[in-house]
Amino acid sequence: MRKSHVFRVALTLAVGSVGALLFQVLGLPLPWLLGALTATMAASLAGAPVEIRPGLRRYLVCILGVMLGGTFSPEVIARVGEWLPTLAAAIGYLVLVTLVAQFYCRAVLKMNGVTAVFSGMPGGLSEMVILGEEQGADVRTLTLTHAVRVASVLLVIPFFLTYWVGLDGQAIPEPEATWNWQDAAILGATAVLGFFGGKAIRLPAHALTGPMLLSALVHLSGLVVNEPPVLASIVIQLVIGSALGARFFGVSVVQVGRIMLLAFGLALTMMSVTVASAALLSALTGFPFEALILALSPGGFAEMTLAALSMNIDPAFVTTHHGLRLLVVVFIVPIVLSAWLRRGNGR
Repeated sequence: MRKSHVFRVALTLAVGSVGALLFQVLGLPLPWLLGALTATMAASLAGAPVEIRPGLRRYLVCILGVMLGGTFSPEVIARVGEWLPTLAAAIGYLVLVTLVAQFYCRAVLKMNGVTAVFSGMPGGLSEMVILGEEQGADVRTLTLTHAVRVASVLLVIPFFLTYWVGLDGQAIPEPEATWNWQDAAILGATAVLGFFGGKAIRLPAHALTGPMLLSALVHLSGLVVNEPPVLASIVIQLVIGSALGARFFGVSVVQVGRIMLLAFGLALTMMSVTVASAALLSALTGFPFEALILALSPGGFAEMTLAALSMNIDPAFVTTHHGLRLLVVVFIVPIVLSAWLRRGNGR
């Protein structure tokens, strides 16, 4: 890594740390994640040379996958059958929120059909940009819209859960027993094998899902029973929050301010559908409202599952629902969209 890159990463983490400490002092929710995101976003929009190299974020996402895999226990696996109604409803929600968001993109953002389809789908930023570019979408608008959506959802939902629902957004529970050297060695190997194995078999979001699946197997087998230290969670939150805020570097608010404002409106529209769907599902199934909000939220897989882990909201439940959505978006949706686009071109 060149000196200029080292300086940018150091500056970004320093700015993120200041924001995190400010959120901590003010008693705001998820300070290490949201404080870092807010501070680096403000710095990037102001023109500061903030940057988190994709490789560094990828390493941290691998560790996050290992931590999420540890939330799966035999008791959790036994409960998956209980989640079938909400898992099925999550697919229906995906269709509903995509239709609403696509209409918003066409009517308000004035996007063409292809760009609207990929902008309105609550998938990961990288996956949606890659799939959209292949079909001829406006990549600049698509990238900015998804970046604003993910950042907005991550900022709004924890505040809503903290100040409306009444959850404690600052508490990070201290585990009774944390990883020892043997655990660290096993889980380090799990992260490496999961990353390259997931890449080899083309798992969606392989840097997260590969280590998560292997970690779940390791924990279910009883090889590792201890929990990750609090410091690991803090570092991951700081880097991922800073990386998300730094995505706005090079964006001129003057030039694209209208798109960003309307994209924020899109995020609020999608979150309104999420809150309504979560309230209905909670009433019908009895599952906690706050867990359903995070399970359905149109944010990024890594960011929303990290929020669940940090806020102690049944991370296995949230991870399973987001994993299902990711599989549908990456494997099934492109097939349906390709057929739809071919029909449109034919007409």
